[in-house]
Amino acid sequence: MVGHRYWIAVVFCLLAAAPGAWLPVLSNVLESRGWDRMITWAFLVGPIAGMISPLLFSARADQRIPAEKLVGYIITGGAVFLWAAFRALEAGRPNLFLLFMMINALISAPAWGLLTTIALNSLEDEQRSFGFYRVWGTIGWVLVGLAVSWFGLDASTRVGDVAFSLRVMAGLCAFLLPHTPPMANDSKGWKSALGLDSLSIFRNRDHRVYLITTFLLSVPLAAFYMHTPIHLRDLGFRSVAAGMTLGQVFEIAAFLMMGYWLRRVRIRTLLMVAMGCAVVRYCLFAMGGVMPHYLWILVGLSLHGICWTFFFETGRVFLNRRVDQRFRAQVQALVTFASMGLGSLVGTLLCGKLYDLMVVEGLGGWTVYWASLAAMCLLILLYFAMGYEGAASKAKET
Repeated sequence: MVGHRYWIAVVFCLLAAAPGAWLPVLSNVLESRGWDRMITWAFLVGPIAGMISPLLFSARADQRIPAEKLVGYIITGGAVFLWAAFRALEAGRPNLFLLFMMINALISAPAWGLLTTIALNSLEDEQRSFGFYRVWGTIGWVLVGLAVSWFGLDASTRVGDVAFSLRVMAGLCAFLLPHTPPMANDSKGWKSALGLDSLSIFRNRDHRVYLITTFLLSVPLAAFYMHTPIHLRDLGFRSVAAGMTLGQVFEIAAFLMMGYWLRRVRIRTLLMVAMGCAVVRYCLFAMGGVMPHYLWILVGLSLHGICWTFFFETGRVFLNRRVDQRFRAQVQALVTFASMGLGSLVGTLLCGKLYDLMVVEGLGGWTVYWASLAAMCLLILLYFAMGYEGAASKAKET
């Protein structure tokens, strides 16, 4: 049925499954072709795109185009360039690979934020039910990751074909999502056209602290998909794609419990628990360098899902409840800009440098590398704890 809410779950599942096919194994795919030096660059294209297109596209959804149609267009359009990127990779054309990945990212970067906006605006009680729809994205990621390892594609360019097929299906299903019309038809001027109306949320201290923390926490998070698969492989773990899904398995449990905890625990507490999990995760990774065994990494991976769900996804629900409905798509895009855009860009560059210095050149190895990222997460947690007020007048929401 066109416009039914169950299409939200379907699109979440297919859209998340697509990067789940290639992102966890991209480092190993590139290394298997001797493109070790390309890893950092390959992980940079997404963050660069995340800084450019989400606010622009989201402004169109708030002002001009129904969000469900916009999502369908950009998911399907970007899929073509994703397929072309992996064909270039297979042909040994690194420059073309990066170019096509960049175009794909520029087109499709706003999709996740827009889909989240559609979900939060279509559900009757988003605080209670959002997790039950969003969890299907994680389920899709887990299933395709297990399938990649099952069929022995952990270092194969064929993961690009899998991702392309999933993206096309997601794009077609997006046109069946609940109708989400523009709410800011009266917005005019260059500021509105560029999606900058959402910057008004920085006037609120708690919103400002959350967004700054989102940016900061995304910096060490950039190392997760870049270097965890390499460390697992170095420790003798072969089914990397399947192993990387362990974080998503616990993410499923966190999503199913999201509504329960949102009704009983303050947002501030949930966000701090999530950041605490990020600290412990990288400490466990560091132990994998002290006492080399992949079990340390697998245990750390289990905390990733809790960290992601209770900080990034819970934060999206938090902001959606507290901002002007005319700019909700732009605010979601602002979160994408802070996390998957600027935060991931800085993180990819910084973590790439630290990895080369500490792991490749041997200045401390994996232990010092992961420990430095754990220390970074701890400092971010302290900043949030001191900066976020959660005033009594907002106790019900914070």
